[in-house]
Amino acid sequence: MDDLETTVERCRTGDDEAWSALVSATMGSIYRLCASFAPSAAQAEELAQDVYLKIWENLEQYRAGSNFMAWAYRVARNLLIDAHRRGRHERNAAWLDPEVLERLPGSDDPHHQTERRERLRLVAQGLAQIEEDLARLVLLRDFAGLSYQEMAEGLNLPLGTVKSRLNRARLELATAVQRRLKIRPVPAGTASGEVS
Repeated sequence: MDDLETTVERCRTGDDEAWSALVSATMGSIYRLCASFAPSAAQAEELAQDVYLKIWENLEQYRAGSNFMAWAYRVARNLLIDAHRRGRHERNAAWLDPEVLERLPGSDDPHHQTERRERLRLVAQGLAQIEEDLARLVLLRDFAGLSYQEMAEGLNLPLGTVKSRLNRARLELATAVQRRLKIRPVPAGTASGEVS
């Protein structure tokens, strides 16, 4: 984190090498965030470029010593939310794009890749059925990989609120996926699938 802060300070003095280092150090997180809000790999890349342009334009507003990634998320937030709203009718994030799936860590086994793609498709369909604000929390935490603290700072919400809303979002998503699979929940009071 200290190295990132030093790099940011060097960027603010106009150091081009520091800017390259900053982009390299943060690209994974920023790209995953963009892929959560874009319907294709190409659009995710365009969004990432737009985010970095906004970061560059607003770098002087960053308060040294605060959480850079949370600040970068706040800078990116409106841009990404606008993009997400434009594609809301399908809400298929770029991580369903085969090109992006190939870039994500995972098994090389084609059977596992097919299962993973199907699970992601079910999640995307479930996300389309829950409130947009709740879906955004799942995308930010479980796909983009933001920490609870980064989410709290980026969304300007108390940490406890982020955690409770994310828990609610995950429960609603699980219910939506279960409905799609037509799985009935296990009745209360049963253990290991045995009915008492």
